[in-house]
Amino acid sequence: MEQTGTKKASPAAFFAAAFGVFALDQLTKLAVVANIPWERGNPTYHFGSGSSPIPVIDDFLYIVHITNEGAAWGILSGQTYLLSSIALLALAAVWIFRNQLGFDTRCGQFALGIFAGGVVGNLFDRICYGHVIDFIDVHLPIIEYRWPAFNVADCGITVGVAVYIISVIIDEREKNRAKAGVGKDPHEK
Repeated sequence: MEQTGTKKASPAAFFAAAFGVFALDQLTKLAVVANIPWERGNPTYHFGSGSSPIPVIDDFLYIVHITNEGAAWGILSGQTYLLSSIALLALAAVWIFRNQLGFDTRCGQFALGIFAGGVVGNLFDRICYGHVIDFIDVHLPIIEYRWPAFNVADCGITVGVAVYIISVIIDEREKNRAKAGVGKDPHEK
């Protein structure tokens, strides 16, 4: 994705996207902590308990207040230092390999920025609280499945990776078309 012979882009889009995701993540978590009670052994995702979920769309989307000491789906639960180290390594790798990752494009900066903002949001929780605050609770009634609760930082990580992968695929297709001469006027020499 690196463009040779061009001026390096300012990292403004990266830092703006990272800060935006981090700020939105922390503001939403503060709102959840301030408005939805939580107590160990009685999380809000237990319907009928003292502190029930807040329905956004009945039987589909709820706001809850739960904590996760692990990674996605509770993997590596209780491994705060390991998960924090992995997050720091991921952030360092993004920064060290930024030029190879397409940091010189606005789309690359945006994708890597929202990814980094999400990583920093969850890392902040792990360092300050020893767990991550999750509050978006999705139920899939057709298959009777409750998706593990997540937060804005998780969305930033997922969307950042998705945007990055799509941008790499599009960039590679454009490069292949340019090599094959697709779109050239057949009368040009």
